Amino acid sequence: MLIRQDEAMPRLTKPPGMPREVEVAIELIGNRARAEVLRALALHDTLTIPELADLLGATRQAVQRHLRVLEAQELVHADVPPERRQGRRVQWRANQREVDKIGTAFADYIAGR
Repeated sequence: MLIRQDEAMPRLTKPPGMPREVEVAIELIGNRARAEVLRALALHDTLTIPELADLLGATRQAVQRHLRVLEAQELVHADVPPERRQGRRVQWRANQREVDKIGTAFADYIAGR
């Protein structure tokens, strides 16, 4: 089904009443690269940045950048605190409880629940 130009939905920057979890889902998991990082961590339990980069065909810098964004929202955890990571092999893991929480909130929101 094609949408004619005059029927296009107006752009909304932030619809009123959108729950925070839904905003997080759209901003973070709506990003294809971050979704793939989370999926890889869910499938492999724990991975390092080099392992993720190889698995996803991405640069280590790009993976690290996405992990920092996901970590800020508590969607991933590392086995080493940020201040002690320099020069260490860090294992990353998805925080499945938080991932499930925002996934459910997003599904409920778009289903009108």
